[in-house]
Amino acid sequence: MKSFNCQLCGQPVYFENDQCLSCGSTLGYLSDEHNLVALQRQTDGLLYPVSNNPRAACYRICQNAAAWQACNWLVPADSPNAYCRSCSLNEMVPDLTVTANIPLWVKLEAGKRRLLYSLLRLGLPVVSKTTNPKSGLGFRFLKDPAASFRESKQVLTGHSKGVITINLAEADDAERERRRLDLNEVYRTVLGHFRHESGHHYWQQLIANSPDLNEFRALFGDEQVDYDKAISRHYSQGPQPGWKAQYISAYASAHPLEDWAESWAHFITIVDSLETATESGVVITRNLSKQLFAPLDSYWASTFDELLEQWLPLTYAMNSINRSSGYSDLYPFVLSRPAINKLRFVQKIVRNARFQSPAVDQRR
Repeated sequence: MKSFNCQLCGQPVYFENDQCLSCGSTLGYLSDEHNLVALQRQTDGLLYPVSNNPRAACYRICQNAAAWQACNWLVPADSPNAYCRSCSLNEMVPDLTVTANIPLWVKLEAGKRRLLYSLLRLGLPVVSKTTNPKSGLGFRFLKDPAASFRESKQVLTGHSKGVITINLAEADDAERERRRLDLNEVYRTVLGHFRHESGHHYWQQLIANSPDLNEFRALFGDEQVDYDKAISRHYSQGPQPGWKAQYISAYASAHPLEDWAESWAHFITIVDSLETATESGVVITRNLSKQLFAPLDSYWASTFDELLEQWLPLTYAMNSINRSSGYSDLYPFVLSRPAINKLRFVQKIVRNARFQSPAVDQRR
């Protein structure tokens, strides 16, 4: 994630901020420019980014900002849409007349916007199902029909035909932690769910009918293996013996498509975390020689080895800081050689998709 500052006072601000807490200016996110900008409301009622350009584009706030204070992405003033690029991907949201649903839904929306930031920075196609019903992307945020979050009647978080469904329960910290412990997972976050499920969508878009399918099968296995049986076996018998030597996580060993989705999610975690570190001025060195690494635009790295070279010392430092603070590791994973090869393949697929698309914004 890039770092952002208020253009009026210079105060550092977060990606999620809709107001500068230092000077009080209104902030809004421009997804096409990957930038959070300070805004001024003019007499025409529209919002203009703070700029010396008298012909600067003007914007409106998203409907979910106006109604629920749930979004800070901007809508071009001449757009016929009431919703921003992120919120327009929603197919279904929970019942917002139930007050308890609102903060949970807002947390899911925040996770989705962070996913979309990464997808757009990577130059991947992000098209709504309204625009392309066959290959577009959509989101459904649903709550279990039971009054409490019970597994017996749960909404299944997952992906199907371009629609990513997230159970509202995943935004409840206590419930998500309970499920993490029940499933013996070392990592379970809202953002992690979004990254993982998006991997299933892009597998269908970028690999399923492409020349890369054979290489995928050589690395991950045959995705035609019965999925339901494989998942059932994973939950009844546990991960494959010796999974750590081949897979990035225990769940990745359940089925080739889950292996891909886990690898995809980890790749996005790596590039976004490295960008955050670089933007925050974190200095990464080779542990033994203390030689400084050159600044790296992780989203546009030429090879995965460039990323890995900086990722390993960074995770060592992050995990050490967490341990010093009495917490468990921030990145509790060990990357085996086969897992690294799979991550290289993910980057190859992303780069191919980026440079084959004429619509990709080359600005960084």
